[in-house]
Amino acid sequence: MISPENNEPHPPGARYLIVLTFVSGMTIMGLEMCSGRLMAPFFGTSVMIWTVIIGSTMTALTAGYYLGGLLAEKKPRVEFLATILFFAASFVIFLPYVAQPVMEMALGRFSVAAGSSSHALVTALSICALLISAPAVILGMTSPFIIHVAAMDASAVGRIAGKVFAFSTLGSILGTLMPALVLLPWIGMRLSFFFFGGLLLCTVLWPLRRSGFFYFAAGAGILAVALLLGVNGLKAPLKPPLVHQRETLYQQVSIFKIPIPSEKENAKATILLTDAGIGMQSMWIEGSPITDSWQDMFALVPRVYQAANRKFPDNMLLIGLGGGCAPYLIGQQCPDTLIDGVEIDKGLLEAAVPYFPFSYSPRLVSHVSDGRLFMRSSHRQYDVVLVDAFRPPHIPFHLASLEFFAEVKQRMTGNGLLAMNIGTTGEKLVFRGIANTVAAVFPYVYYAEYFPTEGGSVFTSRLLIASKNDVSADRPEVESAILAFPDQTWNKLFQVMRDLQRSSDDSQASFFKKIPYDYTGMVFTDDLSALEIVSEKEFMPLTLGYKTGVTK
Repeated sequence: MISPENNEPHPPGARYLIVLTFVSGMTIMGLEMCSGRLMAPFFGTSVMIWTVIIGSTMTALTAGYYLGGLLAEKKPRVEFLATILFFAASFVIFLPYVAQPVMEMALGRFSVAAGSSSHALVTALSICALLISAPAVILGMTSPFIIHVAAMDASAVGRIAGKVFAFSTLGSILGTLMPALVLLPWIGMRLSFFFFGGLLLCTVLWPLRRSGFFYFAAGAGILAVALLLGVNGLKAPLKPPLVHQRETLYQQVSIFKIPIPSEKENAKATILLTDAGIGMQSMWIEGSPITDSWQDMFALVPRVYQAANRKFPDNMLLIGLGGGCAPYLIGQQCPDTLIDGVEIDKGLLEAAVPYFPFSYSPRLVSHVSDGRLFMRSSHRQYDVVLVDAFRPPHIPFHLASLEFFAEVKQRMTGNGLLAMNIGTTGEKLVFRGIANTVAAVFPYVYYAEYFPTEGGSVFTSRLLIASKNDVSADRPEVESAILAFPDQTWNKLFQVMRDLQRSSDDSQASFFKKIPYDYTGMVFTDDLSALEIVSEKEFMPLTLGYKTGVTK
């Protein structure tokens, strides 16, 4: 029995309850979507990370639904619900400022103390899941609580419940769409949390007006401090060597200019990094024909085609344009080749164009699209299809499936080539799986491994070459023709790279090695692909080392 003396209900108007339901539903999904961006710099944006975020949110909501029903019977007062939602909104507002240092500490401490990469990752992810789940539990209480309060003076419980869930879902839809389409690209991650938490905070102040001045003063103080922190974060000056940074629909893009040893005075390397993956996205040294990175392997692609066809390719399709370094390198060998460059992230292109060598590639036509979608919609036949869309550990599985490579084959001319840059490490399961999938479609598959001129690399890069007709790249005379660059800078570079003593494959007898199809090996398909799981397993130690500064 509810004691009327202690728990006399004060149900506000039905319209207010619907508004509260709507805002609460929007905040739940806004919290979930923004949490993906919050965790991306530390853990990436893989399926596993989103599984943790979605799973922990659903678990928290389950607990919230149950607790909300219990509390509604014991204290059926909207003022009580508004009070706990006040604290939940405040937590959402300041979540980035709490979670980021906690994630840094968790990764740094557990990656060293645990001695196991998987243990460290699971521990750090668990801590983050708890932080995200805390406000989600309270937000989950809203719907059952409001249904109980609204039904106290009405008999149409079913109609009330339907209306509550309908408006909660409408709010959730808006909370799902707004972060990706509006908030994250325009105001950033921290102010996106501020938007959802602040809107909820303002909404719950109405029933708290009977509690005196405290909540209004506290709410105003919280909003002022959070807004000041968020705006200052937007206006924070870029500290060298960082020269540009922006949020896009897919990731955070950072561009650096780093001084490098060179005969030229004030020589600098321009580097593009994103928070989705490890290693650099693109690197360019202004005034140099080479980038002194794995990207230099791309200059080999038109030469392989030329060795097999006695001419350079007329046109190419590049999936994964990034900083436009591949067209710059390829254009030095075949300046008349038309290149269709496809990049899914428009914001990345807009950030990269002023800093990278797009102006040096007059035959480059940039397209904003998913690579596979563009290829399907294009009716052009290409001499070369170059895929550079893999950023370990995040490899789009639909760009490495049997069906994708079959579509590539249909878009290639009779003597065309498929070329792919694949990062790998450890047991090289990612490379072996993709290479075997390619070999299931193309009868002739080769690869060459990139050897840095000095120092090391975060992971091993391999260039995969596939064709309908045999290019015989492993024959000594063909290999010599491919690597015989007229430019002395290129000659010196590939003489160093051709040093097979540094190869990670003991059986590699030539720079290009042929790969036969293994009927018992992995083959990735659109319907069944373990690529993301294999990639997470292979690159997990590197991911932790890269995020904590252990890996150089």
